[in-house]
Amino acid sequence: MKKKQLLLPILMICFIITAGGCGSGGDNSSNPSYLENDESAADNAGEQESAGIHDPSGDSSSTSDAAGQPSEEHSSGDGSGTDSPTVRQDMLVYTCQISIDTLDYEQSVQTFKQMLTAAGGFVEQENYSDGQSSDLYYIEESEKQKLYTATVRVPHDKYDSFLNGADQLGDIRSKASNVENLGQEYTDLNTSLQIYEAKEKRYIKMLSTITDDEQAIRVEKELTELQVKIAGIKTRMTEIRTDVDYSTIELQLREVTKYNEAPEQTDTFFQRLGNTITDTWKNFQIFLETMLFFFIRIMPYAVIIGLIILVVLWITKKRKWKQHSAKKEPDKFSK
Repeated sequence: MKKKQLLLPILMICFIITAGGCGSGGDNSSNPSYLENDESAADNAGEQESAGIHDPSGDSSSTSDAAGQPSEEHSSGDGSGTDSPTVRQDMLVYTCQISIDTLDYEQSVQTFKQMLTAAGGFVEQENYSDGQSSDLYYIEESEKQKLYTATVRVPHDKYDSFLNGADQLGDIRSKASNVENLGQEYTDLNTSLQIYEAKEKRYIKMLSTITDDEQAIRVEKELTELQVKIAGIKTRMTEIRTDVDYSTIELQLREVTKYNEAPEQTDTFFQRLGNTITDTWKNFQIFLETMLFFFIRIMPYAVIIGLIILVVLWITKKRKWKQHSAKKEPDKFSK
């Protein structure tokens, strides 16, 4: 009898444990969060497949780059089977800064424009200057040191020939060239663009089946943010292609009066003294001229201010005279 009483609780405990285990191992298809995670994983896999990204654990032996073209594999030649990295040569951006002095400023500028037109280039930005401050009242033509600066674009296949002909513009004082490889950045942008476009198609398809307004608003917001990213990527890719197709040249063309073929000899003490006195007298004349022009410019304002001061003094003096007269009149009546 005691054995039967002990056996009944044990059977009840086993039944409860068995029922709990069966409930936890049941079908997960009824769980909404599970469905959502499973669908998200499938979508991510679809995005990777559409973008040309494969699972590295797969059996596929060929890989593709972001443009959908198979990447080249080069053997190291030592029999070890390792691959050496490759460098893309189709996304090189060339820039150059060049400074030139010229004795014939107008002719050099005209020649530069002709060279640019012949090369099929265009001007992005340019600036003319006479080399003097705008504060000066008048500048003699002989005192001007004209300066022309420009940022131009030339086709990449005409870049070298254009720079080789720059010596006909004058004396080249400085020249700095730079080459930047944007191949990796362009590849990464192309990969991101394909992934985002695949995701955009999925969102658009999702919107056509959504009936809940709140969920539709949320998806539209994410779709808008995604489209902004796509537009930014396309803009940057267009900039890169433009920089690759048209090289950038920054030119500075300066007018000079003469070329110093040889260094000047050291002056004697009396020569330096005479030069100092001459320069001081010239600077003093410039100072007097500047002060004269200054007084001429402020003369109208000084006359107006002087008249205002005279009127104020006259009014003040008249009031004081009236007050003094008013004080004397009571004294006469008192007497």
